Amino acid sequence: MLKQSSINSFKDSTRDVMRFQHWLTLGLVLTTEVSLCSSSNTQLIRFVHKQGQRVTSRGTEVGQISGPDVTLLGCGRFCVEHDGKLFHYSSVNKICAIFAEAYYAVSLSPDPDWDVGYTRASLVTYQQWTLVFRAQKEISVPVYDTWMDTGISHDNPVPDNFPTACLRMFDYGSCDRHFRSHILDHWNGIDKVYLSLTKNDMEVAYVMFEGSGTDMQSWFNPANVTNSTWLSEIEYDPNRFPFQTLKGRCINTLCRRFFLYGPRIGCDKELFYLMVFDYDRDFCNGDWEPNSVSTTIPTIAYSPTSSAGSFGKNRNVSLGDHADAMAVFVTFD
Repeated sequence: MLKQSSINSFKDSTRDVMRFQHWLTLGLVLTTEVSLCSSSNTQLIRFVHKQGQRVTSRGTEVGQISGPDVTLLGCGRFCVEHDGKLFHYSSVNKICAIFAEAYYAVSLSPDPDWDVGYTRASLVTYQQWTLVFRAQKEISVPVYDTWMDTGISHDNPVPDNFPTACLRMFDYGSCDRHFRSHILDHWNGIDKVYLSLTKNDMEVAYVMFEGSGTDMQSWFNPANVTNSTWLSEIEYDPNRFPFQTLKGRCINTLCRRFFLYGPRIGCDKELFYLMVFDYDRDFCNGDWEPNSVSTTIPTIAYSPTSSAGSFGKNRNVSLGDHADAMAVFVTFD
């Protein structure tokens, strides 16, 4: 938490706020620019604020000020000057609190007495991990094509109109698109890669990869796995099934990406750990349980246990399941 002397110094300096402007962007979302002038320089701060909302959970409060002179603009300045990523402010209670987490990593709730403000994210980060890709199920957009769509990115910075739900690992029900970082086009200095599957707002499976010396596709290889939900079973074995790759297998009768699979022992029994369907059909459908592949792509399929799963009608392992979202994070050397 911030020291009281720092807070008092800030409250004395709020008189330096000289002017501000608002632009209505979406509903009750306002973009605010604040020009801060002092004897030595002028600083322009830009943040977005949402009226009628406050932070209710998942946020780590790192500072707070209160009193009759505290304003929305002063709260924004307090947040920026103390390296906060998010604030909420009550004009009724005259309270300003700032948080360590970014806006996409906290839970917000409606409250007419409060406003939430934040600076736009350059990169999307969760602690030491940077989000480079996030796929949402059943939005009619192929996952692999989006991953490979070089030159298209949704960060550096994140656009004002990009849905917050599509950056979240929870409360993502309204997400309508995939997220792709510019980092995919500059895959340099990658240390670790973390692939996470989410269902009902909770992580249900993960795979950790060694990323050093890889490119934007070669990192996805069982030989690079260092930890996983299925660690003991997905070690590299080219004899089990040759398509354990990010590109996977895509022909006229199937399209399976992000492929951790095998062995291939017939559609009614074959095993998998992870695969993403970019077609709304698969030649194995007749031998699989109904609804194994959604009629709306993509389907993010995974084994819900520590062993392989299967969609086969004659399987002797657990039935495979479907995730809501798949996220890929990286750390850097």
